[in-house]
Formats: sequence, C-alpha cells, structure tokens
Amino acid sequence: MTEEERAKDKIGNDTTNVSVPPQEEQMTKILHNLTEFIKMPTIGPFHAFFQDFTFYAQDLLSLNQTILNAQTNLNEYWKLINMAYVQATKEVSERAPKKLNSKEDFEQYRKITINAFEDAFTNLFSSKEFSVAYGKVSSDLLDLFKKMQKFAEKNLKVLNLPTRDEMDQILKDIHDIKRTIHDMNKLDYKG
Repeated sequence: MTEEERAKDKIGNDTTNVSVPPQEEQMTKILHNLTEFIKMPTIGPFHAFFQDFTFYAQDLLSLNQTILNAQTNLNEYWKLINMAYVQATKEVSERAPKKLNSKEDFEQYRKITINAFEDAFTNLFSSKEFSVAYGKVSSDLLDLFKKMQKFAEKNLKVLNLPTRDEMDQILKDIHDIKRTIHDMNKLDYKG
C-alpha cells in the first residue's frame, strides 16, 4: 500500500491535511443556525434547554477538546505499552531455543519469556516517559469525568431533578434524623 493510499480513508477522502479550523467553522455555522432557531417562541421543557444553549455549546466544545486530549495521550500511553511488548517478543524470539523437542526446551522457553517480559515492562514502568504519559492519561480522564458530571448536573437542574450535591445533603439530613430518633428512643427506654 502506498503512502497516498494510506492517506485516503474508506470513502476516498484525503486525510493527510485534516485540520481543526474547518470543523470549528462548521460548528460556528451550526451554532448560528441553532441560535436563530432559539429566537423562535417555544413552549415546554425545551425552552429551558434553549435559554442556556450557548453555555451548553461551550460545555460540549470543552468536553470535545478534553476527549481529544485524552485520546492523544491514550495513544501515546498505548504506544509505549506496545513498544515494550514488541521489545519483549523480539528478545524471546532471539533467545529462545529454535526447536522445542523436550520438556527442558519448553521450560527454558517459559523462563526466557517470563524474564523478557518482566525486564521490558519493568524498564517501561520505571521510565520517566511512562510516568509522564500515565500522569497525562490519568489527568485527562479525571478532567473528562468532572466535565461530564458538571454537564449532567446542569441538565438535572433544568429538569428540576436534584443534583448530586443536593442528594448528598438530603442523605446527610436523613442520617441526622435517624440518629436523633435513635437517641430519643434510647432516652425513652432509660426513662
């Protein structure tokens, strides 16, 4: 397969010069069209959604950016894992016996395999490069979780459903009420 063929996707689009600005331009057009649609009078629960549409759009764009960052860092992480795996398999193929005729040959092959993979992945996990990649992935996934939670809480408010903080407060109040009733019952039995 030539470089030019690899640069084309399954439907024949050129993927060598994919850039974000045309996508941003399309998103801007979509947002503009939707804001025109929002100006129309509405009734029902969608009115509440459309009032804060620009905030939702910004949240979605921010969420999309976080997902792209996470994907980039995950690719780097898996590249490092894959390189360690390839290094270990290469070492196994070089050091392993060529013919496995006896039980001792199989045992030697097993030991070589264990040592090669242990060495490759120990070196990987102790490297600074892996620590940085793992830290970025962890950070991106935490950011993604926080943004998704924030987005969900916004939608819960619009639907007049309790948010997580409100549910936590309700559960705390219920616990306090149970404790108070328990203490009152103790006093009743003693008195």
